[in-house]
Amino acid sequence: MNFPAYSALLSVCETEKPEWVSVALDSMIQQTVKPSEIVLVQNGPVPDEMQTLINRYKKEHAAIFKTLILPRCGGVGEVFRQGILACTNGFIAYMDADGYSAPTRIEEEFNALFENKADMVGTNINEFSESINDVEGYRVFPESPEQIYSFAKRRMPMAFSSALFKKRMVLACCDYEDCYMAEDYALIINLLSFCARGINVQKPLVYKRMNKDYYKNRGSWEYIKAMHYFNKKFFRVGWFRYRDFLLRSTVNELIFLMPNFLRTFIFNKMMRT
Repeated sequence: MNFPAYSALLSVCETEKPEWVSVALDSMIQQTVKPSEIVLVQNGPVPDEMQTLINRYKKEHAAIFKTLILPRCGGVGEVFRQGILACTNGFIAYMDADGYSAPTRIEEEFNALFENKADMVGTNINEFSESINDVEGYRVFPESPEQIYSFAKRRMPMAFSSALFKKRMVLACCDYEDCYMAEDYALIINLLSFCARGINVQKPLVYKRMNKDYYKNRGSWEYIKAMHYFNKKFFRVGWFRYRDFLLRSTVNELIFLMPNFLRTFIFNKMMRT
């Protein structure tokens, strides 16, 4: 089967580890359906070691490797906006700079997208801390467009680190909003509100790195303020019904108040699906 050209998109900042970025890039370069371009957004100045890595990939993969340098570190929304505009293809595969994509990720995502006449496709994910050979957790997402739409009324229905989507759909639905700590969810809601069809491949084709502060951050004032803004914003525009708004707000408050060991347990054992 002939697959369309696509762009792989990721961003790096000063805190990223070069060895992790190398794993992510290599996993995309080694896809069974290879990208026609890789767009790396450099979000502000980076350390010399990272710059050396970027320069190496630019030299070794000059035909497909493209960089976009932002003069100062910006928010996730702005970084994504600039990155998506820099992509020249109609399909874009997003990837975390510290993640890993299984070799058949893009091939299987394209197959699912065309078979289901979808506009965006994601996958289930495996979670790890150090090595992809030591999986510590997993996430299962709803499969069909109808299930994704319903699930999104209360929780994030797709791992954006696994997303392959049509560029024109994102540009048409108001881009990528700066909803701090919930930018991915905001984008998915905007796409679904714009009648985009989503599908999730029921395989863990993407590995997501979980740092030690992942759950701890959900006990911060920044987290609860960000969730309050996000919930209120999408309640006002009619996406969240009143009961959904109350449920999300209550759960966010409880998560914020929990000790970190209990928060970690609940996310690991009770919120995987």
